[in-house]
This record gives sequence, C-alpha cells and structure tokens, in this order.
Amino acid sequence: MKEKRNIVFFTGAGMSRESGLPTFRGEGGVWNEMDFEKVATLKSWYGRQRKDVKERRQAMLDFFNPLRRAILDHKPNRGHRIIASLDDYFEVTVITQNGDDYHTQAGSKHVVYLHGEALKNASSANPSLAYPIDRKNPDIHMGDKAPDGSQLRPYVVYFGEDIDNSLWREAVKATKKADWFVVVGSSMLVYPAAELLAVLPTSCHLVVIDPGHIKLPRECNHGFTHIPEKASVGLFHFMEMLSKYEDSVRFLNSYLRQGGWAPDISQE
Repeated sequence: MKEKRNIVFFTGAGMSRESGLPTFRGEGGVWNEMDFEKVATLKSWYGRQRKDVKERRQAMLDFFNPLRRAILDHKPNRGHRIIASLDDYFEVTVITQNGDDYHTQAGSKHVVYLHGEALKNASSANPSLAYPIDRKNPDIHMGDKAPDGSQLRPYVVYFGEDIDNSLWREAVKATKKADWFVVVGSSMLVYPAAELLAVLPTSCHLVVIDPGHIKLPRECNHGFTHIPEKASVGLFHFMEMLSKYEDSVRFLNSYLRQGGWAPDISQE
C-alpha cells in the first residue's frame, strides 16, 4: 500500500471569516479599531499589585464574551469541510491560530489548537487546566471561580503568554514531515508560529491562500504558490492542484460525488 502523503494546514482568522467571524489583522481587522494591549494581553489580566486589576479583567471579558457567543452562533464553512474531506486520503494535520472549534466540527481528526480553545474556560492560577463551558450560558463573569478557587478566564493564549510546549512540539513535528504546507487566512507574522516556516523540508510544497498581497516573515526562504482567493475557493483550487501533483483525482472525485461544494469558476 502506498504511504499517505503528509499535508499540514495552518489556518488563521481568514479561515473562519466566511463563517461570519471577524478577522483581527489587515483590512477591516479588529485590531485596527481596538487596542489589543487593553483586551488581549497577559499583563492586562495579571498584575494584582495594580489597583485597577478588576477593571482591566472586566474590559477583557467584555471583549471576549461576545466573541465566544459569535462562535456558538455560527458554523463551519465550506473551507473547513474541504480540509476535513482530505483525511481519508492523506495524513492531515491542522494547526490553527483560531479559538473556534470549526475544524473539529467539520470532521478534521487531528487539530492542534495552537492559541487555545475559546469554548473552554481555564483557571487564572493554572491556565493550562481547561474546563468545559455551559453553552447555554457561555459568558465568564467576574467572581466566577475555577475548581481551584481562582478567577475563571478563557482557555486562550494571550499576547505575551507562552504557547503550550506540547502543542508547539506537535506543530513542529508535523511541519518537519510535511509534503504540503498550506497557509489559509493567516499572515504568519505572529511569533512563534512564524518560525514554523523555517523548519519546512526542502522538498515541501508551500501554498498560501489569501485574497490579499502576501509578505511572509523573514524566516521563510521557501518558494511558494499564492492562490489569491478567499478560503473556500482557494482550498478547492488547492484540491485541483493536489490531484495533478499527486497523480490522483480519487479524493477530488469522491468529494464531488458526495455532494461537495465547488465554486462557479465562470463567475469569478
């Protein structure tokens, strides 16, 4: 039996834009209108010696709670389902910067949530400990306690906070084995995620799906193919590219036979 080829998808906020979630960088991004240092940094949540700690934490929860509700109110899009459809034919790893669970909902079996999971809570004293949320009452309030008695916080990685070492090692391991590395909806400018591009195998095909201009970080000395489309359309074109390079259309035909979505190329 022929050994399955390895595909790594690295997805950012642009992946979930078609689901109705906001992006954070670039045109129309949240950080263009809001100071991330006030609502999404480690130092804003911690620092008990400061008298305004409760006010700072409340501001962060006022920012986060609507995002969590938006995730619950929306669903995976066609792009998520295209990625999941490749699991039967390739060894697929999804490394995502997103806090939503749409890749898992769509059926992807191996997802590395590099920046945490927004639909889980954590302990402020032990942020690596995750707790399930009440999806009918998902908001976190000041005074809500984790089992260890500390204030509940989102199970996400704030700016200035270290990524979980085991998740990072898993991401690096998958990247080093990649035959294809596909960036979808991410500028790859956030560290340490940008460093993954420095460990790509020489033989790896690097593909970037993004409707805008692409400027990869300085760590990337790898040639790449740019597909200037939104996530779902770009991923379908990637499937077509994959079928030619891998000399097989089985997965593409199977996807279409099962009612998979294809873009109307004539209208692009």
